[in-house]
Amino acid sequence: MKRAVAEVQIIVARSIESTAPDPTSALRRLGSDARIEVLHSAAACRARCRDGSVDLIVAEAALGDECWKLLEEFGPKGPPVIVVNRDGNEYAALEAFKRGAADCVVAGDEFADVLPVVALEQIQRWRSAHDQDVAERRIRDLESYNQNIIQNLNSALLVVDLDGRIVFSNPPAEEILGESAETLRGRPIWPWFAGIPRDEIHVARTLETGERFKGLESTLTRADGTTVPIGISSAPVSDGAGNKLGAVAIFSDLTEIKLLRRKVLQTEKMASIGQLAAGIAHEINNPMGFIHANLFQMAEYLTDLRRAWDEVGALQAAVAGGDLADIQRSSEDLAAVSKEVDVAFVLSDFAKAIRESQEGSERIRHIVNDLRDFSHRDSEHPVLADINQFLDSTAGIVWPMMKHLVVLEKEYGDLPKVYCYPMQLQQVFMNLLVNAYQAIEERIADSGETGTIWLRTEPRSGGVAIIVKDTGAGIAAENLDRIFDPFFTTKKVGMGTGLGLSTCFNIVERHGGSLVAESEPGVATAFTVWLPGADLERCAD
Repeated sequence: MKRAVAEVQIIVARSIESTAPDPTSALRRLGSDARIEVLHSAAACRARCRDGSVDLIVAEAALGDECWKLLEEFGPKGPPVIVVNRDGNEYAALEAFKRGAADCVVAGDEFADVLPVVALEQIQRWRSAHDQDVAERRIRDLESYNQNIIQNLNSALLVVDLDGRIVFSNPPAEEILGESAETLRGRPIWPWFAGIPRDEIHVARTLETGERFKGLESTLTRADGTTVPIGISSAPVSDGAGNKLGAVAIFSDLTEIKLLRRKVLQTEKMASIGQLAAGIAHEINNPMGFIHANLFQMAEYLTDLRRAWDEVGALQAAVAGGDLADIQRSSEDLAAVSKEVDVAFVLSDFAKAIRESQEGSERIRHIVNDLRDFSHRDSEHPVLADINQFLDSTAGIVWPMMKHLVVLEKEYGDLPKVYCYPMQLQQVFMNLLVNAYQAIEERIADSGETGTIWLRTEPRSGGVAIIVKDTGAGIAAENLDRIFDPFFTTKKVGMGTGLGLSTCFNIVERHGGSLVAESEPGVATAFTVWLPGADLERCAD
């Protein structure tokens, strides 16, 4: 079947009895060039894809086994399959990714906006890999359309004059600012940026220097004192002769996006803990085992000591009676029982069992505290934190999984505190440590050798540097520039989604820092995180 360059073929695999939002309605936003066909089984999809003309499959999770059949058939080799999950169950989404899903989309309130964007990205990837010569012009169109959707979702628009007074606002701007168009017109915008120095307000810098800003984050403060996180772009406005007239600002309310971002991070953290669960359970079971054994032994010792104590009581009674024969007899009975139960040994071993049990319970308490801290949600605002403490706590969580293959070397420097979201940084450290362990595991295989992971921190360039270095398999030179791209992974299907390092990069970037990687395959790989020091007044969420 011959198709036009711009034509896009999409199959929607939908349950006949489905009550979920219809994906075809959302996909029609891709335009008239999108050909959408609804099928109801994996077999029908397989037959339709034989001629190689299909660009994308959108499958409802409600199809059950039919959905998994589609992933088994097409997940590893395409066309890409997007799974639509109605209830947003993260475990179902993880299962879909493991089986080869290109992406998962929740059929929620933003389904109609999100699905076209995700579909465009997957079509672009598919065509780039399999049909680049034919689809090159269409991909550029899709990229442009994708950007338009992203830039204009829930977008507010303000035009201000050279003094920063509002001359135009659209309805979304009025909603975000909490004012009507009539009350906004002619008013300076600066009160909405209360608490932010004028030279840090992006619109002010655009008015003063002509700078353009795109997709930066800031905060608006309404008249009632409530704050709204926004993503803002600004550019100068000029007349035909090039004379400056003012500036235009396009911004969006990021409240829901930030909430979703925190939920995604939380879900990923809990998934990471799930991967480590077996090692953590083993680490807890060991001290629990000897605590249990010690308690059983102490119960027996208590019975022996009670026998000796009963004889002590009998001796006391004999002494009180004053009969020397009874005293002699009771004394001999006490000595016999003491010798039989070996009171000196019992007391010594009893104390030892108590000490061991205390040490074991302290180890369990430490593990539980680390897990509790790691699973805790971040606060709304950055806080001053000790990076060494959070790095070491994260290493403690990962250690049970890797200790049979890894020697862990720590070298923590004397660091200044940094403004950050500690739980987000712990997610970064977790991903880097797990990746280092997996790289060592890949290199060692069943050789019986061990690898080394070095954790080092040091003050550097007005901030702090955290280095995670391993003696694993390493990263090929041709992949080194791609490892932070979303969905890029060199792992086997089902072993990774390609989101870990991308998530790390984004978290570090939002903290105003940097994340770089260096690798010599087969020798060592090092990831260096740099974060600005405590003189940073603000940290983007």
